[in-house]
Amino acid sequence: MMIRNLVLLPGKWPEVDKPPEILAEYTKLVDLSKVPKAPVRTASDVSSGKCSDKDEYCTWGCKNCIRNQTDVITCPNAGDWALTLDDGPSPSTPAILDFLEAQNIKVTFFVVGSRVYENPEILQRAYKFGHQIGIHTWSHPSLTTQSNEQVIAELQWTAKAIQAAIGVTPSFMRPPYGDYDDRIRSICDQLGYKIVIWDRDTNDWLSDNNPSFNLQWVEGNFTDWVKEAGLPGHISLEHDLYPGAAKQVEPSINILTKAGYKIKPVGTCLGVNNFYGGNVTIPVPQNSTTTSANPLAAYTVAPPISNTPNTPNNPNNPKTPTTTTPNTPTQLEAAKKSLAVKSTNFDNFLWSIIIGTILFTAAFLK
Repeated sequence: MMIRNLVLLPGKWPEVDKPPEILAEYTKLVDLSKVPKAPVRTASDVSSGKCSDKDEYCTWGCKNCIRNQTDVITCPNAGDWALTLDDGPSPSTPAILDFLEAQNIKVTFFVVGSRVYENPEILQRAYKFGHQIGIHTWSHPSLTTQSNEQVIAELQWTAKAIQAAIGVTPSFMRPPYGDYDDRIRSICDQLGYKIVIWDRDTNDWLSDNNPSFNLQWVEGNFTDWVKEAGLPGHISLEHDLYPGAAKQVEPSINILTKAGYKIKPVGTCLGVNNFYGGNVTIPVPQNSTTTSANPLAAYTVAPPISNTPNTPNNPNNPKTPTTTTPNTPTQLEAAKKSLAVKSTNFDNFLWSIIIGTILFTAAFLK
């Protein structure tokens, strides 16, 4: 039985799960004249996957566009696996920590500032054991829909909460929904945060509001993923916010360890010894085309991204996960479309029962 933490983070903090206050002292940390003039997108454009054909600002949520100089997508070495957990800390997190400590395994938690405020002692426990802590914003918005000043506030209020809870400021961050572009890259770079995405997505968050999502699909996907050979290593995405999803961490890790993978924090798989303090330097991949004149010039297409919702794997009848390419729908869009389809099927099922009951009752009353 989960017991909600009743010890809140001391101090004055923004309202939970709401855009935090914009502070001049935070905004001045970024030279806004150097931030690319990428347009602020609307929430409807993001949710529908509407993107510019040219994608001149390299929006990962549109075409999985990455820039080698700033973005972390995979671990460089085969056999390494950085397991990451988003959206906590939550009442589901301690059970995960129990298991990780028993196995002496360290992972990365990308935490939401609002959850840090609510559960500081859980974060302290994770940090003390040696897990990597990263920034995941205060209220979990799509960052490309926010103004420059609001993006800065989301990041800095979260950094401040983390620092108040565990005494350090992370050097790594993850944009919610993987929604970021050159504007967000520039802001993060100036604040000293390295952006981390993923190349293996369980889409386990669907389990929270979609009754047709089978949590065994998470285990089934890991079973398939470990069969893939070659470079590079992987960064996988799971969540410790939702109780059902949180319970899949243990079987996922068991599959990885049985397959011989070395599970480690993102920073460790990148060869970074200090996860905190800002301005982390990571060698640019060999396929980079970075020039000294433009620190964001390194452009590549992201590695194949697993797309669980469209072809969920049944452990009893495994299928090879499909991958997204720059011409396929975004991962966020695909997940939402999948949820809509599954919800429609479920609704149709319910209506068939209701109509059948009415017809049966009418016939019986005659």
